[in-house]
Amino acid sequence: MTVLVTGATGFLGTSLVRRLLSDRARVRVLARSPAKAESLQDRGADVVVGDITDRSAVAAAADGATVVYHLAGRLFAPGIPATEYYRTHVEGTELLLARCQEESALERFVHCSTTGVLGVTGDRPVDETAPCRPTNAYEATKAEAELVVREHSRDGFPAVIARPGLVYGPGDLHLLPFFRAVLRRQFRPIGRRTVWLHPIYIDDMVEALVRCGESAEAVGECFHLAGREPVPLAGLADAIARAGGTRMSRGYIPLPAARALAVVGDRLPSNLRQSAPLTRGRVDFLTHSRIYDVTKAQQQLGFAAATDLPAGAAHSVEWYRGEGYV
Repeated sequence: MTVLVTGATGFLGTSLVRRLLSDRARVRVLARSPAKAESLQDRGADVVVGDITDRSAVAAAADGATVVYHLAGRLFAPGIPATEYYRTHVEGTELLLARCQEESALERFVHCSTTGVLGVTGDRPVDETAPCRPTNAYEATKAEAELVVREHSRDGFPAVIARPGLVYGPGDLHLLPFFRAVLRRQFRPIGRRTVWLHPIYIDDMVEALVRCGESAEAVGECFHLAGREPVPLAGLADAIARAGGTRMSRGYIPLPAARALAVVGDRLPSNLRQSAPLTRGRVDFLTHSRIYDVTKAQQQLGFAAATDLPAGAAHSVEWYRGEGYV
């Protein structure tokens, strides 16, 4: 039995591969960078070097695969053209699916999407039947990739769509600026309205993916995978501050002032925009609620996140400090 993981050198992919190897699975990874894949190879994974749109690399990676976890993707970042997201998320998924359909041994294809395809949810959790309302090129191409997977599922292909919430924990650098701002007492909520988010700790997310790959009830389904309960953005920041032995700064940033700062941030060159205090994308993230109904995963996968926010924040802060990031 061979398990293929694409996107294996990313935050979620690395954690998933380590879990699969600890479960004594035979793991093969598709990775663009041999250097980034070296630590996984040292742990026992077979490495195929290549991009998700590289036909020969995809063919070699999928050869004889029994279970595929398709995590390859490009996170949203300023300055990346929409065509790059389409190439990775849609064309790459189409190529991998076409190749996997030729594999007689294939039992499961777990497609890692994102709850972001639903866009802004408001203050009420939405379930898997809610319409997609993407807000940027990343989310839009992820939604399009889901449609490709669903088309194959209708023909009997054993696919599962997994939609992670806001994944955090040791190994993550995407939320590092937020952790830094909180721990340095530089973070303040924007506006007075409560904003809700739905984080999930990395170990819980990996457990949920493994269940998608093993549960017979998962085939043909889509699952929201997030923590047991959503949390206010200010509550997330407070948990981080407490884990770091400090307190949140008082007060808030008026929305007009935040929008003015975001205009300045968006005018910076793409290589500097990432370090800007605010951009329009960040203001949108920090002022709109995104929360999800996780009942389906509880009922059909038997999955409920085990790590509460204080524990997850503490593990994360400890890792960031150990690595010298904060």
